[in-house]
Amino acid sequence: MRYTIAMEQLRDRIAVVTGAASGIGLATAQAFVAEGMRVVLADVDEAGAQREASALGDEVAHGLAVDVRDPASVEALAAAAVDRFGAVHVIMNNAGIVTGGRTWEQSLEDWHRVLDVNLWGVVHGIRTFVPLLLGNGEPGHVVNTASMAAVTAIPGIAPYTATKHAVLGVSDVLRAELAAMGAPVGVSVVMPGMIRTGLNPIGTVEPTAVAANIVDAVRRGRPYVFTDDHSAAEVEARLGAIVAARGEVV
Repeated sequence: MRYTIAMEQLRDRIAVVTGAASGIGLATAQAFVAEGMRVVLADVDEAGAQREASALGDEVAHGLAVDVRDPASVEALAAAAVDRFGAVHVIMNNAGIVTGGRTWEQSLEDWHRVLDVNLWGVVHGIRTFVPLLLGNGEPGHVVNTASMAAVTAIPGIAPYTATKHAVLGVSDVLRAELAAMGAPVGVSVVMPGMIRTGLNPIGTVEPTAVAANIVDAVRRGRPYVFTDDHSAAEVEARLGAIVAARGEVV
């Protein structure tokens, strides 16, 4: 079921973006500032986050270190954001990593590293920031960055694919829970395709295109945010095969 919560007024709202020192996170932070928002750019690369925040201007942006694997670090980020700007209205759980190799050959260390950042980072962000958004008593939004790997099966990146499927599911559940409460907090899950970032230097779509879609999703309450038409046929074929399989029950 689709639940739509729009946040039409962005000016003077405060956003926190993780993984914001580069790529999609940075482009989205820049887009939020262009809309009149104030933004906390958070990243494990503290120097990078501070550099990019300074480029945006100290009055509207603040750079901080965060390790999304650590709930205490995420809680400290939230406290620092409130201390600096007075509130948080949008949280974008964006930090992510990827490893490569056959499913059974990737090390347990790699599996744990990817799950700790890509899935637990989102969980920690939700547990920390959703109570803040609810406490505001005004419109807010959660943006969780997944991937086309949330709706396709891409050989060679099983840990990444598992986490992005999980982010899609968690986002859907969170959206339904907030809607059942009548809370004015929306949830968007972003599924970028071939985006040119540090994780995918051969991408063909610029992060600014993703950022524009994210701003629009927050403003209009889009629950599912596709940013390009990459792999459209593969997605339709996979989901169609899943639906068709219901007719094979014996």
